[in-house]
Amino acid sequence: MTEPKLELIISTESKVLACNIADFEKQANQFLSTLTQNFETDDDFAAAKEEVKLLKELEDKTRSAIKNAQQGDINQLIEQAEAIAERFRQERLSRDKLVKNKEVEIKERIVTAAFDEIMKVRHSNCDESTISLALEITMPKNKINQRIWESIKRKSTIHTLTAAVNAERGLILAEIMQETARLKSRLKLIPLGSSYLFNDSVKLIAGTDELEPIIAERIEAEKQREAELKAKAEQEALAKAQAEQAAAEKAKQEAEERAKTQAQAATVAKTQKSQLTPTEPVENFVITIRLNNTTRTQAIDTAQSLKTRFGDCVSLNKAKEEKL
Repeated sequence: MTEPKLELIISTESKVLACNIADFEKQANQFLSTLTQNFETDDDFAAAKEEVKLLKELEDKTRSAIKNAQQGDINQLIEQAEAIAERFRQERLSRDKLVKNKEVEIKERIVTAAFDEIMKVRHSNCDESTISLALEITMPKNKINQRIWESIKRKSTIHTLTAAVNAERGLILAEIMQETARLKSRLKLIPLGSSYLFNDSVKLIAGTDELEPIIAERIEAEKQREAELKAKAEQEALAKAQAEQAAAEKAKQEAEERAKTQAQAATVAKTQKSQLTPTEPVENFVITIRLNNTTRTQAIDTAQSLKTRFGDCVSLNKAKEEKL
């Protein structure tokens, strides 16, 4: 931007000798109206920063002219010049703040655009939730965003900002493609039929440990567990069958014993009934038994046996000598 030829001239003694305040104010207004308004290119930012410096110079020159003027009947003139100097100051401060805000805005726009593109590519390559969750462990979104911001440190122009962000974006996209391929290949190692054994699959595929030994160990452990459960079930079934058979045999034996007891009881009852109810008249009889060639002891034992059954009506005689 060409530096405008703005110079306030105030020369006084007891009155104003020379003053171009009207022309100066007109030129100042014209200059302020031409300040940079668009912030899209490096040239725009360079011009705006240069304008901030120029505004400072104009402000200082204007205030210097005011100080050099002699006091007299020129209060109005001084106030007018002060107002112009204040406009330069306010515009300088506003423009300095505007430039800084626009720089931040441009940086955020460049970084956000790169981050959004990376996330779009990342999402399109993560067709499974497991892969997406694992990728968030190995390459979290906040770390990616941080890397992009790190890449633009000490970059002061739009060209260098854009170049740095593009380079970092390309590097991150390449890493995402490589990491996604690694995660997918590791996920394929987990058998679909045994997926219930790998509830920590996200952590497993995100890690760097060899998966084959881990997978083989878990599957073998599951086979052993199933075999133990099967053996236990078979043992329990066998024990149950044996218990049921033993119970059945015991019940059968008890039933047979009850039936035998009942039959014996019925026989005894029938016998007792037949004894209690004779079918012919009751009379007294005497049974005489002669024991030949028998010792005295044998004769006494026989008599005792009969006495046990028939009572005191049994007697033992020998030639009318001994009586039992």
